[in-house]
Amino acid sequence: MDMNVSPDLEAFCCYGLVLLLGLAVAWSQVSGRLGKLPGQWIMVNTWLLFFAYTFVPVLLFWFLDRTNAVHDTSLFAAVLVGFGYQQILTGSLGSIRAPGDVSKFWQPFGVWADNISDRIRERIIVNSSQFDERLLSTIRTDDAKFAALKAVALVHAADPNVLDHSLQAIAANKDVLGDTGVRAKQASLLYETLQQSSPQQFEYLLYKNDVIPKRWYFWYALEWRSKTTAILVAAILLASAVGGVWSIGTPQNHARYYVWRLHKDNATDYDRFRARTKLLGYVSTTPLTYSQLTHVLKVPNIPVKTADSILGLLVETRQSATKNGVDLQALLVDALRTENSDIRTRIHKVLVYLAQDRGAAVPPDLEHWQSHPKYSATDVDKIAGQWSRVK
Repeated sequence: MDMNVSPDLEAFCCYGLVLLLGLAVAWSQVSGRLGKLPGQWIMVNTWLLFFAYTFVPVLLFWFLDRTNAVHDTSLFAAVLVGFGYQQILTGSLGSIRAPGDVSKFWQPFGVWADNISDRIRERIIVNSSQFDERLLSTIRTDDAKFAALKAVALVHAADPNVLDHSLQAIAANKDVLGDTGVRAKQASLLYETLQQSSPQQFEYLLYKNDVIPKRWYFWYALEWRSKTTAILVAAILLASAVGGVWSIGTPQNHARYYVWRLHKDNATDYDRFRARTKLLGYVSTTPLTYSQLTHVLKVPNIPVKTADSILGLLVETRQSATKNGVDLQALLVDALRTENSDIRTRIHKVLVYLAQDRGAAVPPDLEHWQSHPKYSATDVDKIAGQWSRVK
């Protein structure tokens, strides 16, 4: 698939899509590994495995963007990474290929996931055994529950006579086992027989025949313990997401985000255009944006195209800077200290234009000054000082 034909969206939209798809794939992965084991979603390791599978595609999407394999504004790339990150990591997806070092990550991750899954299954077996013992202890001491279990087990047994003879054989060892021992062995036999004869309806039969209370049936058999945990985790995540968006969704942070998108090294042309368009609105409401933009001009090896875009934005919004009390000349004078001589020359030309635009007198030698790569820090400082005296 040609990624160049993909719609170009906001990066945060693409990351959000990858995260949502990662959640769906993670749920499928965990369910595939653990099946329908009871109580799996109340365990910390299950959620650890779930979130590991969730964030692998997000981190992969970030890394692929960093290595220029995809753009983080590509809708098609977000969908492919969200759904097919395993194929990307194993090298079986031709349209997107991960660097070799990253591809080696998947094998140890799979081994780790296998180990976690085994630990979860072992823990569930222990928990199920403890639950069975807890339930049997209540049956042994409750004549009504024991009678109910015996009745339903005989009804659903493949051969009631064999089961009845087994119960009588246990009772015959009363002298050895005692009343408590006989009741314990008979209860265990009835419990196991019903479980084997009606595995799909086992818990329901216990509930309908008053062997277990209603709350046990809903909490354990119908897995409301797992459902409740899942709902709580989802609620916490949703509240955290809403709180995070609310706290960082300020104009200052929005402006900072679009400044980053404007000078991001491998951003698409449309992404830069979108960032510049957004910043035209933010500079009027967020004066701090001006200092963020001029700071970018001092970044080493900033592309000339990006610098021209920033300088053009500053010139275009110079009236807003004046209205908001921003000393645009001072910010640009400070930006003259960049190591890039070419960018320094372009900043100087903008300073001359802004001075002439407001009718300020610029000394001829300063107006016609040209930067040179061999200029030292003191040479630049002298020019900055001269500009500081232009009012």
